[in-house]
Amino acid sequence: MLSAIESFLARCKRPAILEHGDTPIALIEGAYSLEIRSEAIHLSAWPDDRSFNRRLVSIEATIPGAMECIVQRFGGATAKLNLLDLDHPRAAARLLRGDRRTFAEAFRRMLARQFPGWEIRSLSTEALLQHSFSPVYPRALLQRGTQQIAAMACPTSADEHGFLSFALLWHHYLCGRAGNHRQIPLALFLPDGAGSTTALRLKWLELTCRIFRFNVHGSAGEVDVRDLGNLDTHLARRAGPAELDPNLLAFVRRLENKYGAECVDEPDGSLNLRCSGLAFARISEGKLYCGLGEKSDSLSTLEQGEQLAAHLAPLRGPASRNRSHPLYRSHPERWLESAVRRNPGIVDAMIEGQPLLGQVITFAGGDRDIIDLIGVSADGRTAILELKASEDIHLPLQALDYWMRADWHVRSGDLDSFFPGIPIRRESPRLLLVAPGVRFHPSNEVVLSYFSPQIETERVGVNLEWQQGLKVVFRLRGAEQPQSHGVQDERHIQYPPSNPKS
Repeated sequence: MLSAIESFLARCKRPAILEHGDTPIALIEGAYSLEIRSEAIHLSAWPDDRSFNRRLVSIEATIPGAMECIVQRFGGATAKLNLLDLDHPRAAARLLRGDRRTFAEAFRRMLARQFPGWEIRSLSTEALLQHSFSPVYPRALLQRGTQQIAAMACPTSADEHGFLSFALLWHHYLCGRAGNHRQIPLALFLPDGAGSTTALRLKWLELTCRIFRFNVHGSAGEVDVRDLGNLDTHLARRAGPAELDPNLLAFVRRLENKYGAECVDEPDGSLNLRCSGLAFARISEGKLYCGLGEKSDSLSTLEQGEQLAAHLAPLRGPASRNRSHPLYRSHPERWLESAVRRNPGIVDAMIEGQPLLGQVITFAGGDRDIIDLIGVSADGRTAILELKASEDIHLPLQALDYWMRADWHVRSGDLDSFFPGIPIRRESPRLLLVAPGVRFHPSNEVVLSYFSPQIETERVGVNLEWQQGLKVVFRLRGAEQPQSHGVQDERHIQYPPSNPKS
């Protein structure tokens, strides 16, 4: 064993040890020892202000960049230890797992202090794809007698965006397993400086929840949800529609008629020319700029613009041809947005014939892959459309972020100038989640089951081959399940519907 360990360490450029629930310790020449004492191998290290001493029991496995060992701590307890080469590419994954286990142990101590007298029945960071549980957020179940508490912790402020989705899935799983309909409270632990996004979302969800904040030392304290910030939202300024000279106007009309291009008004007053959702040119202050992508900044001629339109036009052709186009899968969300803009009545009959505006509402953290569109029906009812071309576990809560801000602006009258001639009703918008029918993530209906009844939500599933022509294959209100989801679906055995009548 000693020879094998020494040989491994000799091959390491930056050797280190990583014990379960701790941070890595570098093995620096002159600051560690590896020797046999009393017929056992002892590894000691003393870098800086830390000290480490363990008895090595066995070597479990050796792979490039890592050696897995079993060690004995003081008192006789055994633990897992990894010898790592910090410069080896495979070490990164083990360090990440080590960081997660370390945070999980800190979470365990927070729970013990905040809930004295409660037993921590389970605490895990293991990923379980069957239930869509993430390894990023440690989850726990506490119990005292017949009472239970579901708990989850968010390691960093940057991880808060996806935190609540996984917390709701964990809570729903525990409620279903215990046979309680939303009777288990949820305790959420977030780092100092975080929590505003979570608190704003919780105001529109139906469950009992407590929020705790913790500092870098692992000390946590409960905070009032109402004290975690105000709604951060504002409307993007929109200039009036651009006025084109006769030559540019004729150019735009020719691209629309000949190549199927579309012209979209941008908030800054420029015109964005797109084909199948892919921007290839823009017109600003009477000048044409061409280039594929969202930013077209090369001053160009009309001939160059038409050449790009002709290059993209086959995307709208038959499936046998356009699938071979090199840009067929480059911008699916933008292409889906284009299809919905062209056929709003297919998605929702109430907004037939009315304009759909994008990039209307902006807020911190609003840089997302999901496309937000807002429309108004002829009778003044607003509708928010969230479009997604692929599965996204966070779709419901990301849509909620946009909806709550739209609701505020609708009630304050801020949107009136965006839809001149239509008296907008001062009531909450409808929320439409639009995606290919088979691309809704299985967990979406679970998260939607927590939404307040005030949020009128509808999932609109479109055909898988929507590029060839947009069709609606199903409509589901809120957390309704498709009729094909019966009791034989294992996912719904694990996640019983929140509404017994659905």
